[in-house]
Amino acid sequence: MLTSSEAELFDACGILFDPKIEISHNFLRYLRLSDLRAAYRKKALETHPDRAKTLGKDKAEMNVHFIKATLAYEKLSTVINDGGPVLLKEASFAKKTNKKTFSKEKPYKKASSYFFNGKVPKRKLLLGQFLYYSGCISWNTCINAVVWQRRQRPHIGQIALDWEMISAKDIHNILKGRDFREKFGESAIRRGYLTPYKLMALLGKQRSLQPPIGEYFVRHWNLTTQKMEEIVGKQHDHNRKVFWGNWR
Repeated sequence: MLTSSEAELFDACGILFDPKIEISHNFLRYLRLSDLRAAYRKKALETHPDRAKTLGKDKAEMNVHFIKATLAYEKLSTVINDGGPVLLKEASFAKKTNKKTFSKEKPYKKASSYFFNGKVPKRKLLLGQFLYYSGCISWNTCINAVVWQRRQRPHIGQIALDWEMISAKDIHNILKGRDFREKFGESAIRRGYLTPYKLMALLGKQRSLQPPIGEYFVRHWNLTTQKMEEIVGKQHDHNRKVFWGNWR
């Protein structure tokens, strides 16, 4: 019978690797970091939302699959040693006993699988990543929060239209003439519809209109604003320690 941690790793492999590959303990135990990276690059190319138009697929749906692939890669890479035939760390299958970053009180109502079971990475983390790596939310919840935030963000083209920088016809031409994997703003600059300075202003406005990801947990998880502020404070403390640790 698989433990919770093992099941998560098996599921992560199922996301990244070809369905024809039999995922077993031996497959996990001798998985090379180079093989994992190659599988992730292939999956990222298949699911990147910037390719939605080219592949004729829904961009939001592709973004969900892309985030799943990224989280699966991060989950597997944390239990793989560098170089040579790699072995899974025994700790990855052990019951988690280390003290959590948050207090014992859990304000979240929902509980699901795919919780991270390891140490918080010593690098700068966004709020959603911090919650996930601290074991407070599942990776499914992290995905849902990122997708929700992305959907609330207005498109650059719409902001430019509202500011009368470009017309609706210009937007159509920019989208139609985009190169493969080229962003809207990059295409607009290349074709002379926008200047780099104007794009910078549009991106700044877009960021200001995008709700903070913490709002997702306040709205959908009955988390109080005060508790969210406490969590954000812990995230800032983590990032501050990482920053100063890198400068020692």
